[in-house]
Amino acid sequence: MASLHGDDYQGELRANFSSNVWHEADNTDMYNHLCNLFAKTRRYPETEAESLKMTLAEIYRIESSHISIGNGSIDIIYRIAQSYRGKKSIIVSPTFSEYSRACEINEHTIKLCSREDIMVEIDKFQPDMVWLCNPNNPDGTCFDRKELQAILYTYPLVTFIIDQSFLDFTMQETLTANSVLEFTNLILIYSLTKRYSIPGLRIGYVIAPKTIIYKLDCFKIPWSVNTLAIEAGKYVISQKDSSFDLKTWLTESIRFQKEINRIDIFEALSSHTPFFLVKLRKGRAADLKAFLLKEGILIRDASGFYNNKVQMIRLNTLSINQNNLLIERMNAWKQSLSR
Repeated sequence: MASLHGDDYQGELRANFSSNVWHEADNTDMYNHLCNLFAKTRRYPETEAESLKMTLAEIYRIESSHISIGNGSIDIIYRIAQSYRGKKSIIVSPTFSEYSRACEINEHTIKLCSREDIMVEIDKFQPDMVWLCNPNNPDGTCFDRKELQAILYTYPLVTFIIDQSFLDFTMQETLTANSVLEFTNLILIYSLTKRYSIPGLRIGYVIAPKTIIYKLDCFKIPWSVNTLAIEAGKYVISQKDSSFDLKTWLTESIRFQKEINRIDIFEALSSHTPFFLVKLRKGRAADLKAFLLKEGILIRDASGFYNNKVQMIRLNTLSINQNNLLIERMNAWKQSLSR
């Protein structure tokens, strides 16, 4: 069975293009900070991760009752689906597979629709909820703020779950946390693991109207966020980090995509983020992945997003040297196909 997610190999790697995280994060100071706090793991963590919630409330300048902390954004996704069990959901696709899985488990009636057809499908299907990822995983496309505001105004009786886990990876204007004060039908999901490159710690949160947060917290498992994750979350959002340079990262991503497009069997698709899809005009994505893994390079086979009707891979932009290494090996794989 093909993996549903990236970063699905636990061995040593020369380059991991499969995981959409900031690749140059230096977390040495955070690790040292957590080591000094390790004795706190002898006690149970905060039941609701209250101190992290208060820190986020101060940063966003909203009341903490608008926030709930989760064991990664995945915890939030499943709690939302559970809280609205049996509802009608539109999922803007192709996208992160866990929206569908969470809705299926909780007996939602599901309708998949394309980004372009979202308003047409809302009118036809009359859903209770609409799920969309913005910027979207896997293709990095992004609705801008005005587009989303127009949709929210047009359908006030539909609850919109907008996953902004990759918010830090785009220059596009997106919805702010304070939008939940304006729209009572809005749920915003966030992740701390992508921007700060700590996916193993599992830290996510949701910002929504108070009544929705109360509903979600009815399904929250006590102590679901561990002590070190809480402390790491507070640490990273309180530090000034000058190393994160989105503009330079996006510039390298454009160069990377252009070089890939020079190889005639590949087509890098336009993206608003440093991660993007590549369409294969020849060969199978699974075979390319296996070929590269033998050389310590991991990519994401994204064909499953398209029911394997189109052969796709997803790549995150890494360093110039790592990107050039991948281009060289993709060329080598192309040559192997003609032997």
